[in-house]
Amino acid sequence: MIQRDYIIGKAMSMFVRQGIKAVRMDDIAQELGVSKRTLYEMFGDKEELLYLCLERYTSLLNDHIAQTGADADNCLEAILTELFEMTRYSETNHRIMGNLQKFYPTVHERLRSEVGRRDTERFKNAIQTCVKQGLLDEKVNIDFALTMLYYMARGVVTRKELILPEGISVREAFFGVVLMFFRGISTSEGMRIIDDFHKSERFTACTDNKTADSLLDDIIKQDIYNNKV
Repeated sequence: MIQRDYIIGKAMSMFVRQGIKAVRMDDIAQELGVSKRTLYEMFGDKEELLYLCLERYTSLLNDHIAQTGADADNCLEAILTELFEMTRYSETNHRIMGNLQKFYPTVHERLRSEVGRRDTERFKNAIQTCVKQGLLDEKVNIDFALTMLYYMARGVVTRKELILPEGISVREAFFGVVLMFFRGISTSEGMRIIDDFHKSERFTACTDNKTADSLLDDIIKQDIYNNKV
């Protein structure tokens, strides 16, 4: 019997690479060498399988991003490292979530509500740790600050009604927004850490030109391998 997690991994790979609208249950069944009936018996319908696939995708990507900041010297450096690594996948994630909202709004809302809430809480906890360590201003309203950062960053990624100066890439604009934001809420010690980070090899590694496609392929292939029968 083919394993449920293996099916989710293979289907996730197809949805990410080919598009959530283009991939049909027939295509997934053919790729796996099982009947479409088997898929419906295991998952109910395409929307449930799609949700499980994107939940897995989000979890794998978040784990990868968290690992990039795991060896940082302090919580602020870890946050900056993870945010900058996240930009590598912003175009792919924007495409996936945009199509999900357009073609499967119920799944989009469920994913945004359930998975998005967990991600926000994790980031909020990291910010609170930085406040406790004296790196960010204790007077900052964290919920408001996170909301502002989200919409500023989203504006750069989606580029609706936004014209970037010539020679400035989307990633460079995102870096600028994040650095300005954290400078604005940092203590003097936090400012020193941001300045040091900006000059460090860690920042260089975050801003290299490795493509999201190749990195995502590695992440997804490893997940499929781990769940292979």
